[in-house]
Amino acid sequence: MPEADLALLMALRVKGVSPAARAAVAAGVPADDVAARLGALESEGLAEELTGRFAGFKLTPKGVDVLDELMGAEALRGDVELTEAYERFLLVNQRVLRACSDWQVRGERGFEEPNDHTDPSYDASVIDRLVELHKAAQACLDRMAKRAPRFATYRSRLDDCVERLLNGDGKAFTAPLVESYHTVWYELHQDLLLTLGLERES
Repeated sequence: MPEADLALLMALRVKGVSPAARAAVAAGVPADDVAARLGALESEGLAEELTGRFAGFKLTPKGVDVLDELMGAEALRGDVELTEAYERFLLVNQRVLRACSDWQVRGERGFEEPNDHTDPSYDASVIDRLVELHKAAQACLDRMAKRAPRFATYRSRLDDCVERLLNGDGKAFTAPLVESYHTVWYELHQDLLLTLGLERES
């Protein structure tokens, strides 16, 4: 199975359910190719398409098993270089999550309330923090991509989220139903855990 299909299976795994267009972005698959690739996965019993409110594609149990086999063949479980990159990722992780939380909720005078985004100076300060954290994470992301090229897509997706934020698109920070920094960061974390065969920290 091509590496692109491994990336597509992983995209569905970390997303749970995904429309074709978002799966294409997550996997780095050309938009013109994704329908055929998803159709092939569906015909092989590796994915299924859901309809209704949460429409999209998800892995079947067989798809999960095949992905696990492909990751085994990828031979990155316990890989020293990727593990070191993951450890560097963890050094930034909590600060990224804190910035995401501060974008959603403001804590003042001991109370927390939803951020209504009516204070431009506050929002700008949180964006500035994320930009600096992203700069700190870039070398780590590049090391991941050097060890496993499919990880390069995460770097480009996160770069795009930062660019959109700086151009005034607030949804690019934490919105769950579009490409946002928080969503992509979470998917990267899940991918790393699955690839390395680790459990999420408590």
